[in-house]
Amino acid sequence: MACNKKPFQMTDDEIKKEISVPGIHTAEKFDVASLFAIVTNILKPATIAADNVFQGTKQQHMEIKGERVIATSFITPLCTLKELSYEMVCKDPSEETAYKTTKSILEKLKDYSWHVKAVLTLAAFTLDYGDFCRHLDQFHSSDQLTKSMGILKGIPALLTRPSIDHNHESAIVEVNKLIQDTLNVIDCIVTLEERCVKYNPKDVPALSIATDNISLYAFWAIITVVVCTTRMCCLIKNERKTQELSRFAGKINAIHVKLKLQIQLCNEEIEKIEAYWKLIRFFKEPLDIVEVLKVLFFASDNRQQVKVFPNELILEAVKTKKVLLFFSGLDVDNITEYVSILNPIYEKVTSNNEYKIVWIPIVEQWTIEMQKKFELLRSKMSWFVVQNFSSISAIKYVKEQWHYKNEPIIVALNSQGTVEHYNAVHMIKIWGPSAFPFTHRRDEELRKREDWFGSLMIEFSTDISTWIKEEKHIFFYGGKDSTWIKEFCKEATGLANDDVKGARISLFNVGKDSGIQRRFWKLIDNFFLYKSHMVTEVDTVTKEIQKLLSYKNEKGWVVLCKGARLVFSGYGTTVLTVLKNFDEWKQCLNDSAFSFEVCLEKYYNEQLRKDGLPCRDFDIPKIDGLLIPDCRKCPDCSEIMEMSIRFKCCHQNQRGFNLNCCHNNGHVTKVQLKEKVSPVSLVCGMTVTAACESHCQNKC
Repeated sequence: MACNKKPFQMTDDEIKKEISVPGIHTAEKFDVASLFAIVTNILKPATIAADNVFQGTKQQHMEIKGERVIATSFITPLCTLKELSYEMVCKDPSEETAYKTTKSILEKLKDYSWHVKAVLTLAAFTLDYGDFCRHLDQFHSSDQLTKSMGILKGIPALLTRPSIDHNHESAIVEVNKLIQDTLNVIDCIVTLEERCVKYNPKDVPALSIATDNISLYAFWAIITVVVCTTRMCCLIKNERKTQELSRFAGKINAIHVKLKLQIQLCNEEIEKIEAYWKLIRFFKEPLDIVEVLKVLFFASDNRQQVKVFPNELILEAVKTKKVLLFFSGLDVDNITEYVSILNPIYEKVTSNNEYKIVWIPIVEQWTIEMQKKFELLRSKMSWFVVQNFSSISAIKYVKEQWHYKNEPIIVALNSQGTVEHYNAVHMIKIWGPSAFPFTHRRDEELRKREDWFGSLMIEFSTDISTWIKEEKHIFFYGGKDSTWIKEFCKEATGLANDDVKGARISLFNVGKDSGIQRRFWKLIDNFFLYKSHMVTEVDTVTKEIQKLLSYKNEKGWVVLCKGARLVFSGYGTTVLTVLKNFDEWKQCLNDSAFSFEVCLEKYYNEQLRKDGLPCRDFDIPKIDGLLIPDCRKCPDCSEIMEMSIRFKCCHQNQRGFNLNCCHNNGHVTKVQLKEKVSPVSLVCGMTVTAACESHCQNKC
């Protein structure tokens, strides 16, 4: 039975199981802070009084530092305290009885949370012990009321007993010390509960760890109060059998050490979160750009000394200027590419002296290798560079408020320190210096441009720029099949040489050079990511990009522009058939008021229905921090496309085995090897695949 159990022979888990009394803390909200303040205000001077009497000390009743506030509306739960006091007094001095009494107290207090249980039990003890110590301190007073109350409390039995000796004195001192230690433990428990109310454990993980064993700590505090009560009763009654306290003292001291450490860890995390919240409040209404950079770069919680290159005068240099903050890791290849993208931006903003660029690498742990990478990258940059950006709160802010997730971001700030663009990196990658002045408004303007395709193609040839100015019809084409490319080039060239009504045709072969082809698809990928980032509505331009992406692995594809504006795109095989049959629709073009591109698309769609409309599918590379909508509509039939995640790994190991790994949503991994090898760990690149098969069922 529970009454025969000895807690020192039980494991922590066994105790926690035993004390988990059914209850959901349904008691009315109780002002435990005020009650604990009263208990503290009584016990601290009371224990001093007891020490003065039995140890011969002459401690003054000093003012309590950090005294807790007692609410003026607080009403003492006197009946509950009397009931608990009655439960504890005059019990047999044994570990089993103490355990049984503690279980009974927990049952009475089952509707209270653990810290309240502990405070109520200590308060019940304080009700008698505080009174006892007060009369003990004033027993020799001439006041008859005080003297008489002291007699009722049994004080003469302790002070005038002929047999009182050193053992009795040390026993009372031991109780006094243990009550002080228990008060400290309960203080820690109350402190942790107060922290839990004020802070979210997600923000302060140490709180979750600290509060996991609160029930256990409260149990040991309560049972210690019970045994101290028993010990005092034995002393007053002068019983030979007494309650042993040393093991309880050892337990309470051990718990106090743990709790102090846990509170210290919590306080360290709270200091970080408070600094983070301070940053959030600051950035809501920043003063100016200088103050913003001070708060970010030179925060008090920096773990390392911040260095600024080329000199330390960054704060002076950015006064009244706008700033582009370039956050990244130390991936040399990746950052080198961004340096080449930013160089034209730097040249533009330097000429008008309106902007400053600052590179801030975010590195968790600086090593010799990291330092080498940093120096290599720094040597490529002409702008300000910040090393040892290590403020815990600032890094948290950049990650959570500016959404830095390992991929580079560029945050644009105006001269007041207000964010004008949370991540201008996508617009800069696409538009370069044309993205100036890097604001959200400019971003919206660029997203709506109808000449986007021609503007992206200009970099491949000066001829393209000329054709665009002349408002020519330009066929851009490419694909995996060189035979198709040759056939299309032949047919399209013939068409260009023909006298086609309303069309002056030029051709550009994207597939003629592998470098151009890679750059082309990278531009299309980037533009799709740029258009898709945090955008839920799919416009005409995004639909065209989706079509282009679905052509990436086709044997052939074609894009037709009128000047810089994309007017048509299609599958290469179908377009080739339409061009071969040009004579069938040439007359229609001559007789109608429709333009060349409209007639081409009309006959293309007719041919596509004859051939059978293929499924659309395309891959989106996974980029940390990129927000892609959960659903996407097919550009052909507007049905919701099926989305899956593909993990792909293609590489060759040192022994020459070709490993191909493709994980499709929920499917088993398949690895094909030329010969048997030992298990290989595959680290896969991740893409999101969108596919639409609805037009296979004639829904288009």
